[in-house]
Amino acid sequence: MLRAVVLVVTVSLTLVLLPIAINVGTGGTAPGFLAPYADWTWPVIGALWLVAIVTALFEFRSRRLPTVSGRSAGHPRNRPNALARVDRYLSQRVAGSLASRTRIALALEERPEAVIRPYDLLVQPLDSSPRPVSDDTDIATVFDQLQDSMLILGAPGAGKTTLLLELARALAEQAHADESKPIPVLIDLAGWTAQPSRKDDDEPQDSPLLAGFVRWLLGELDNRYGIPAAVGRTWLRRGRLALLLDGLDEIAKPSRAKLAPVIEEFRRRYLIGRLAITCRTQDYELLPDQLSLHGAVHIRPLTRQQVLDYFAAVGPDLDGARAAIEQDDELWDLVNSPLMLNVMILAYHGRVPEEVVASGVADLRRELFDTYISEVLARHRSTSRQYDSRTAVRSLWCLAWWTRSRAGDRTAVPRWLFPNGWYGLSLPEVDYLAHAVSLPGIFAGLAAGAILVTLAQYGVLAGLALAGAALLLVHIKPHPWQALMTEEPKPQRTPLLALTLVLSTACTVVVTVAVMGLVEFLPVWLVLGVEAAAIAASYVVEQVVSHSNRRRLLLGVRLAVVVAAGGLTLSIGDRPDSFATGLAIGLLVAQGIRMVKSLPTDHVVQQPAGHGWWMDSWVLGGAAAGFLLAVALGADLTSPDLEAVAGVITGAVAAKAWRRRPPLFAGPLSRLLHDFLLRWTGYLPWRRRAFLRYAADRYVLARTGRGEYSFIHLLVRDHLAECSPNHLAEKVDRRIAQRATTAATR
Repeated sequence: MLRAVVLVVTVSLTLVLLPIAINVGTGGTAPGFLAPYADWTWPVIGALWLVAIVTALFEFRSRRLPTVSGRSAGHPRNRPNALARVDRYLSQRVAGSLASRTRIALALEERPEAVIRPYDLLVQPLDSSPRPVSDDTDIATVFDQLQDSMLILGAPGAGKTTLLLELARALAEQAHADESKPIPVLIDLAGWTAQPSRKDDDEPQDSPLLAGFVRWLLGELDNRYGIPAAVGRTWLRRGRLALLLDGLDEIAKPSRAKLAPVIEEFRRRYLIGRLAITCRTQDYELLPDQLSLHGAVHIRPLTRQQVLDYFAAVGPDLDGARAAIEQDDELWDLVNSPLMLNVMILAYHGRVPEEVVASGVADLRRELFDTYISEVLARHRSTSRQYDSRTAVRSLWCLAWWTRSRAGDRTAVPRWLFPNGWYGLSLPEVDYLAHAVSLPGIFAGLAAGAILVTLAQYGVLAGLALAGAALLLVHIKPHPWQALMTEEPKPQRTPLLALTLVLSTACTVVVTVAVMGLVEFLPVWLVLGVEAAAIAASYVVEQVVSHSNRRRLLLGVRLAVVVAAGGLTLSIGDRPDSFATGLAIGLLVAQGIRMVKSLPTDHVVQQPAGHGWWMDSWVLGGAAAGFLLAVALGADLTSPDLEAVAGVITGAVAAKAWRRRPPLFAGPLSRLLHDFLLRWTGYLPWRRRAFLRYAADRYVLARTGRGEYSFIHLLVRDHLAECSPNHLAEKVDRRIAQRATTAATR
């Protein structure tokens, strides 16, 4: 609806403006109300057409997928459209998983003691010991035998998600063939936070915890399958959905224990005929309450015979993997799950046994994962953009570190990752560039830009007053910056310093000019009133929150000085507008310096000993650059404006009352600076979407939906988060060189 409105409005305005523009262009006249804006007609038409084209492209893209209508849950097209989206999602998940490369039958055994079966409450079971499941029984048959209510347990990498995907595809085939069968929807439990809530559209009988769970579930259905919340809620009530919930162990630990009672209430309040949940065996055993389901199965570890049979079935391509596992018996203890088998296959696929034996094999899990990452990154693929090993490994390490530290056990990797502060991630290169390059450059640019505009408008005395105020404000404490030294070679700082200087100077010039223009545009009495109110409010707040009588006295003295200086200047001078502008510039520069001072403090976990960088010289250098640039541009240095000088000094003095208040834009600017420096040093890619596709092509990430990615497994993510990026990048480089040498000799 929004896109339709935008298209109608833009096309209509274009049809109205186009004849007028043509008429004016051929010598005619525009209507009276449009006459002052006739020169803007063609630019406006161009902008409207651009908006219409972009909107139409988005509409075309969205129409490529079938749409589930939110107006009527019983619309005849809703079910086939939802099934089409489910099929597409499941195909993407299967194609992006390691399981798509290795098809090996998983051995199952029933674990009736792992769940609370409804009929066990009436009849005590005689035998609750594990019972093996026949090897020729598929997961859909097991699910049917357990009355469509099942828990899947297994060790990390055992294939729980693979089984759930197989079950989803089997249930989807049944739903296509029989309209009475529910639509299977696979949902990752990792995003659930167990937050109780209550809103007007919730079911009145639902508890706050269940209401929050249902609302989260409806959001997942909408985001992943395009099922609107109204339709999803109706289908849940009518039993039209089969819920396949993956990764109970991936829920944050404080919330895991709340899932069992929520699921129990959920099944009482809603018609959920088919339900399957996966969880790691060890994490499930730590839960205080078992799930109420009709049965449970456990995936047994792979046997040596299964692995050897698979090697024999594939053929010579796995001779290198066979040589590796035969050379070291400890590898047998690792290759007991489909994940580890896939890791070994990808690590040694296509390598001749002599090469594997000569270079040694991985005798520890960490070394095996290193070999796996080195191999998949060393292989060239023409289907995606290529990255050097240092950038690729650093980016993967940073993404793994971020997802694990910020999202608990979640493997999801958002496409537009933006760090929330420095989040304790202290990297020598990034810290060095922040303290030794970015801060000096920002201070210098701030001084240069403000002094350039002030001197050009109000003369040399105003520029000198602003330079002195900036130097004093930077010089006085606090001094949060640190002289951090990195043991590694210092990164190239000249391009970053130049870029920082130019950007900070340009931004300061734009903001200062905008403030001056706003002051000139508004009535001077209104500007002075707003400035006086802001200053008075800040001093009142400081008087209230301050517990030191000495500080309160100093604040009172400073406020008296500010009031006296302002009153004296306004009574003697004849340029109140210049005083108001100077006061605004003084306040602006003081707050800008305060904000920059707060930037580097939240990422240094422990303040190192030593002196900080000397910033005074950078401020003086920026001030000198501003003076020289103003002179080069033809500024008049012989017409001082004393009211502006008084305003600058008064603003710098008055701004000290905000010393203890957190700067408004310090947090966003700090996050922006951190994100930029991570990209500059290669810890994050510049084009993140392209990099996510690159990592998915190499089986490090898996695409879980449109714009959604996750690590191929938690073990892979944790290995990357704990590795040394530079050391692993060296291994990738060595593997690339080995492959090049081998290709040249063939």
